Amino acid sequence: LQEDQELECMLKKEQELEVGDGFPFPISRAEAVEWMLNMVAYVSFSPQTAVLATNYLDRFLIAFKKSNADDDKPWITHLAAVACLSLAAKVEETHVPLLLHLQVESKYVFEPKTIQRMELLVLSTLEWKMNPVTPLTFLHHLSSQMGRFFITRCESLLLSVLADCRFMGCSPSSLAAATMVYVMPSIAGQVAGILGMEQEKVEEWCRLMEEVEFNKRIWLDVESPMGVVDISFSSDTSFSVDDFSAASVSSSPAP
Repeated sequence: LQEDQELECMLKKEQELEVGDGFPFPISRAEAVEWMLNMVAYVSFSPQTAVLATNYLDRFLIAFKKSNADDDKPWITHLAAVACLSLAAKVEETHVPLLLHLQVESKYVFEPKTIQRMELLVLSTLEWKMNPVTPLTFLHHLSSQMGRFFITRCESLLLSVLADCRFMGCSPSSLAAATMVYVMPSIAGQVAGILGMEQEKVEEWCRLMEEVEFNKRIWLDVESPMGVVDISFSSDTSFSVDDFSAASVSSSPAP
């Protein structure tokens, strides 16, 4: 019952902080998110820091675009990405590097005071709501007893698709469900039932993940940090629905 209530609260909080399905500045956003992911790998931040920073960036860019519809300046998006990564690290990490150290191999390098001003702008734009539920919130809740290998594979897959702006239209719970089902297809019905969503919609997001993964395998340089993430994810090892049934939370489908 307690786990059911926790999941219900997560779903309610998700609705309160919906990112939306707009695709603001897709090219500069993709470059900024790829940069954040590379930095997360470089400084050994957690996957949650990467996901949280991307959430901040998307919410900020959507708000920014409303008042600057045609003002796609890549340096502004990158500055926002640096600020969002810094803020996410302050929330999630025990040690946060200096701001200059967060700009390794960056196309743009900003002074610390410039980044700090952008941090304040991000905080005010997001109304200081800096603890949203993320796909990893749902993933960890649903698969807490599945074993580290399963969770790591899901985390790697999730990070590999974050830069694609099409996933901005996917709610955190849907993205978590699609990630789990992509890794273990046999649990599609069970995961959809627990989260109260249509299985067909989950499978639709899975197909988009498959498309993104296929394109990355063709074009991505395996020597890059993101390449390492992608290569580390493989669907060769199979799981069974029994594995999930034994470990899943005792939640029931939403009425």
